Amino acid sequence: KDTIRRVIRDAPPPRFKTSNSHNAQTKQSVLVYKEFLKDDQRNIRRFFQDEKHDSFPVKVKQVEFKEGMIRTGLIARKHGETRSFLRSGDVVVSTYLEIQDNFVMSCDPVFYKGHTGRLSMRLAAFEADNVEDLPLSQQREFYSIGMSPKQVTHDFLITPEQALPINYKLDISHFFVGQYLDIRGLTINRGYQGVIRRWGYKGQGKFGRTKTHRRPGSISTQGLARVLKGKKLPGIMGNKPHTTHSAQILYANYKDRYLLVQGSVQGVNGCFLYLSDAMGKDPIQGPLCHYPTFLGERTALGEQIYDNSTIDPTEQFYKVFAKRREKLKW
Repeated sequence: KDTIRRVIRDAPPPRFKTSNSHNAQTKQSVLVYKEFLKDDQRNIRRFFQDEKHDSFPVKVKQVEFKEGMIRTGLIARKHGETRSFLRSGDVVVSTYLEIQDNFVMSCDPVFYKGHTGRLSMRLAAFEADNVEDLPLSQQREFYSIGMSPKQVTHDFLITPEQALPINYKLDISHFFVGQYLDIRGLTINRGYQGVIRRWGYKGQGKFGRTKTHRRPGSISTQGLARVLKGKKLPGIMGNKPHTTHSAQILYANYKDRYLLVQGSVQGVNGCFLYLSDAMGKDPIQGPLCHYPTFLGERTALGEQIYDNSTIDPTEQFYKVFAKRREKLKW
């Protein structure tokens, strides 16, 4: 694999060739890249598109927990919502999150204010359906490190002792059942909306009005003669970054590689989300996490695990709630 990486790294850069169209005034920039790829480089490219690769054999040591440590997160995909039954008798909304293998692309220092001394680790996940749709610069970035192209990449801020080598594989065992997560992603894009739907305005009166029932009304005064910043007006609703804090993992399926998280999570079905350890729960769950990641075998964890507060659907519910029914005299 070292020779493969070296051959791809020595590949010539993409060149541009201008060609005149039927209209002499307009010229198109045609990208010519395949002409400069040798036969052996094409075979390597085809190998990474067709075959599944494993991470390079690198020894990573376990690190003891210290206050202030920040480890990397994972990239996940949302797959709808359902409901879960808790042993307390409550029924809560829960969200399915699919987590495939995440691979480390790079680990670079950060220099911007407030995060000095930390590293930015870039992860890539979910195999690309059609490699030709990706920009050639992005394809070259994947091939240069010996990795098949992925659909999504994301940077996570970590402390230096949590750094991992390039091409290291992270899986669903990075998190444990019962852990709290901070989930970042984009909200659903609702498009251009008025003030009633966007901000919850009540609207104007029904009678004595002419086509002003759903309008915002006056937006300033005669003396001020300007609109203040932050005024609630019509505009694009949604499609903004949002973070769901302290979402607990109720169930983990290590065979099919998905989690069941308590609560409703932002985004449409199929969108990508970015999971990380909940910052507000560090004093509680910090010593329970594996730093920099879980180094044991995933098969040792079993196929599926339920949290102690969650009822396994295969159990008989009437036995679980028998004592509660007697107490409340249902």
